[in-house]
Amino acid sequence: MKGLRALSIRARITLGSLLIAAVLFGIAATFFRLEVQSILDQTTATLLENDTAPVAAELGNDPTRAPDPAGEGQLIAVVDPNGTVRVSSLPRSLIKRISSLVTLGDDPELVDTGRNTYRVVAEQVRTPDGTWIVVAARNQEALTLLLDELTRVLMIGAAVLLVGFGIASWLLTGAALRPVNRLRAEAESLSSSGSGARLAVPPGRDEVSLLAVTLNTFIGALRRGIDREKQVVSDASHELRTPLAVLKAQLDLAHLDAGDAAALERDIDEASATVDRLTRLATNLLELSKLESEQTRPEISWTDLTSEITASVDRARAVQDSRGLEVAYDTGGADPAGRYPISRTNLGQLLDNLISNAMTAMDGHGTVTVSVRQDDSAALLTVADTGPGMPDEFIPLAFDRFSRPDPSRAGTSGGSGLGLAIVRAIVDRAHGSVELRNTDPGLSVLVKLPRTTTGSL
Repeated sequence: MKGLRALSIRARITLGSLLIAAVLFGIAATFFRLEVQSILDQTTATLLENDTAPVAAELGNDPTRAPDPAGEGQLIAVVDPNGTVRVSSLPRSLIKRISSLVTLGDDPELVDTGRNTYRVVAEQVRTPDGTWIVVAARNQEALTLLLDELTRVLMIGAAVLLVGFGIASWLLTGAALRPVNRLRAEAESLSSSGSGARLAVPPGRDEVSLLAVTLNTFIGALRRGIDREKQVVSDASHELRTPLAVLKAQLDLAHLDAGDAAALERDIDEASATVDRLTRLATNLLELSKLESEQTRPEISWTDLTSEITASVDRARAVQDSRGLEVAYDTGGADPAGRYPISRTNLGQLLDNLISNAMTAMDGHGTVTVSVRQDDSAALLTVADTGPGMPDEFIPLAFDRFSRPDPSRAGTSGGSGLGLAIVRAIVDRAHGSVELRNTDPGLSVLVKLPRTTTGSL
């Protein structure tokens, strides 16, 4: 098997085709030879029957009359009831065996005399004087030579056909694989040149053209992934540059304020806040990368979904430090049979990001309302706030990485710009949808999670 794996596909297909053809040709040649041999045996049996029939008829009519001599080419012997050979044209080698020949039936049997092979029958003729036996024989030498010659011709013909079949298989396989070789050469050229072109798709809708389409789709996905990673690195570098510069300035300032304890403490607090922002940024980037690379498809029940909503609201209430800010929720309805393609952890991330964004936007005053309801095909999750809303022109860009309503990307205030990007990644992974709407006042985020099982609501 290892030797076959080392061969090219073209060679393996040709060898496999030759093996199958050899078996089929061998079976066909054997069947043909056996069929010819059967026909010759039937012909010999008919000739033997024709040889014995006139003699048997003559003996049946008048056993006292001496049988006529055998015709030219006929090998016949007539034995009377006493065992005496009355007429014989059999060769001496058969006459010596006459005692055993008369015991044969009327079905032809082969008799080998050492030098020749004969097919012999012995027909009994019952008369009032006793039972006569007519023995007839046919030399098989000519038939044996004919069958041997036929076998030789069949073997030569099968070999010629096999060689022709192998050549045709090699040529046809090469022609079939030629488009694949062209695709491989084009792929190598694209890989070495770094070109943004795509593989040429052959005309038609055969396997090769479908392979080219699939490879182009794969190449496109790879390029989009590479472009996305390049953009992430570029954006992350841009985002990290500002807080790192601020952190360095804060540390330099702390050195200058080393003699002033109050100023030094203030500088350290500001530097700590900058480090926290860098930590959040790195954590969000890791979470986003993890979401985009995960392949599993988790599920959550309706009960766990509503339970996680309650837990997320409780977490938000625990961290909010403003008496003027209220976080409410409504998980009315029930869907015990419903299951949704999202993990409890990812649902918690989604809610934490949306609630945190809403709380930040309201600046300590207003209400955040989290609600969920279900229809026949999805769970509809809404996070609404009474804040200032979002600029209409920014809504199409809100889910992009590092995007913020504020055109300035510098400064130490505000989030990392990854919260809504994480939300979009979680929703996309669940094959759902997310939509932003200004409600005047406030902003409403509608998340739709498709239902994976059916049941009565």
